[in-house]
Amino acid sequence: MNTSTGKKAKVSRMVRMHSADMEDVNEVGAGDIFALFGVDCASGETFCDLNTNLSMTSMHVPEPVMSLTIKPKKND
Repeated sequence: MNTSTGKKAKVSRMVRMHSADMEDVNEVGAGDIFALFGVDCASGETFCDLNTNLSMTSMHVPEPVMSLTIKPKKND
């Protein structure tokens, strides 16, 4: 279940990510990094079983203190 929308999601495939490689897995645990196939979702959404209602809290990202632009030197 997607805890943000409350909708059930059917997971057709899960893979554990290893750099550019993917390994098919049948289950993952808390803290594992993995990818889902065939699921419409956005970054930061939490998925859990129907009996558990957990969700991640949002992170505060402060505005930058300074910014600058770097441009390549023109060849004359």
